[in-house]
Amino acid sequence: MALSVPNFTQLDLRLAHINALERLARVPGAPPHKDPFDRMLIAQAKAENMTFLTHDALLADYNERCVVLV
Repeated sequence: MALSVPNFTQLDLRLAHINALERLARVPGAPPHKDPFDRMLIAQAKAENMTFLTHDALLADYNERCVVLV
């Protein structure tokens, strides 16, 4: 069963997202971030030229233009 929410589109996992995931790197000396789900969300945003909004300050250490702290 698929989730249906008005004005939202499900983004399926694609090979381009996995390739973007392999290229993610943290800023040298940044504290560790161990959430693989967050990494995949950043990779998807990067590959799809989308903006990823987050309140997790540790994600800014990926230094990707798709990550915006709120």
